[in-house]
Amino acid sequence: MATWDTFIEGDFKNMPEDVETVTVIRDLTPGRHKYRSTYAKVKFSKDPKKYPEKLIVRLGRGQLVASPCSVKVLEFISVIPKGL
Repeated sequence: MATWDTFIEGDFKNMPEDVETVTVIRDLTPGRHKYRSTYAKVKFSKDPKKYPEKLIVRLGRGQLVASPCSVKVLEFISVIPKGL
């Protein structure tokens, strides 16, 4: 089970749930690649047990949201064209 975090703009109450969203997520799982950021297509849920991976949400200035969420990573997106 991986642990991720993400930053959101606006109010946490208005965060879309169970909708495919492209966003930047950061890997918090202990190990060699900790803090690696990547674009991904994900589904969020405010229910911490709905999806298999844990998501920690931060507001625009880095404030932590008190309740952890869950996330399902559907696809990692490469923003660098192949061949570079």
